[in-house]
Amino acid sequence: MNIKQLLKLFNLREIEIQVYESLFYQGMLSATQIAKQVGLSRTSVYDLLDKLIEAGLISEIIKTGMKMFAVLPPEKLEILIAEKQKKIKDAQETIKQLKLVYDEQEKTAKPNIKIFEGKKELQQMMKDLLLYRDITIYAFWPIKKITRLLGKDFLKEFNQKRIERNIKIKVIWPQMQLPDFKQFPFLKNNDKFIRQARIAPDQINFSLGYTIYGNTVRFLSSSKENYGFLVESNELVEMMKNQFDLIWSISKKFK
Repeated sequence: MNIKQLLKLFNLREIEIQVYESLFYQGMLSATQIAKQVGLSRTSVYDLLDKLIEAGLISEIIKTGMKMFAVLPPEKLEILIAEKQKKIKDAQETIKQLKLVYDEQEKTAKPNIKIFEGKKELQQMMKDLLLYRDITIYAFWPIKKITRLLGKDFLKEFNQKRIERNIKIKVIWPQMQLPDFKQFPFLKNNDKFIRQARIAPDQINFSLGYTIYGNTVRFLSSSKENYGFLVESNELVEMMKNQFDLIWSISKKFK
């Protein structure tokens, strides 16, 4: 991590980082000297210096009757980062408590159903999955029809974001729906794309696909109707996951 990346932890803008770097590398400077270096008026520079002082990164010093500015020792940065780490740790503990309350509410809550129609809304429905990280999803997916429905560019970007969030996928494709991997390389069945794919038996074909993740089952029609819906229900998740596991067990592995 370089100095710019470090300073971005303090939500500094590029020009504020530039002011800090001028002081760090050249030592104590006046507002006029800094203004010349960064190409701003002295009034504007004072506003930036006030922000850096408030952040605890620099100090104001009176030297021979003149206001001068200097960075604080690196040890001060260590203290500030430690304070941020404590706040993050406290926030993580709060999230744990929120999850407990949320999960308890989910146990007694009625299923939540959301319906989507049309290409744009279906793309937004797909993006619901990207709220998660470090999970495995299970998909029963007519991939050729879904690709035509949602578009190659959308699916390519979607898969890249899925990989960035370490969302693994186990997917079952129907025999007649295998993708063209030369045209759609991002659909390959390998570790790079954190995807395991199997081919459903010949007698199992489908146009309505579903994906299971978290407490949600997402259904997507690839027929002329072009609709989809999300159902948030732990009971439905359990039932659909049992069905998926059964079909997965009798589906063929890719060679």
